[in-house]
Amino acid sequence: MQLLPDREQSRPLALGLAGLLLVLVYLLCFHWFVMRHLALSDEIGRLQEDLQRFAEVVARRDAIEASLQQLNSEDRNDELFLRGDSFDVAAAELTQRLKQIIATQADHESGCQVISNRNVRPREVERFEQVKVEVRMRCNLGDFVKSMHTLSASSPMVLIDGVNIYQRYVPVPGRELRNQNTAELDIRFEMFGYLAGARELADSSGRRS
Repeated sequence: MQLLPDREQSRPLALGLAGLLLVLVYLLCFHWFVMRHLALSDEIGRLQEDLQRFAEVVARRDAIEASLQQLNSEDRNDELFLRGDSFDVAAAELTQRLKQIIATQADHESGCQVISNRNVRPREVERFEQVKVEVRMRCNLGDFVKSMHTLSASSPMVLIDGVNIYQRYVPVPGRELRNQNTAELDIRFEMFGYLAGARELADSSGRRS
């Protein structure tokens, strides 16, 4: 009975056993290390790509900040102008805005009303078209002050000019005749703003020649 292989077969068998042993040693001792190394290599590659993108963003930081500042400036400037597409539309919206403010701010809306308004087109051509409305209203002093403060403090920008106040007394049951807070005032003033579209101004020297 032969327990050991022949000499001709012992060499391949030994090589096979040695290979199997190497595979077992690799799986037990080195496989986790190789796989960990490959995973770290992939992660390093991703981090390098992210680092490159961040470096590109940092390199464009000044340009991006300048663009953001310009956009913020344009947004703030846009808020200053009236939103109408034309003089008539902007003037109508300006008058409507005044009436809405009076309706919300006046303690006695029936005693604070716009009597008349007239649109005034500018006589001179400016870079930004001015929209002016002459207003006459009857109101008590407290409600008028609150309404004008709200109108001038909100956006878009509205300027108040040429305020003339005439005091008149109207007998009202239950009111003190000479109480200035309840006295009805005849108030005339101008409110105006500007349209956003800039005009191309002609050269005055060229017009003279």
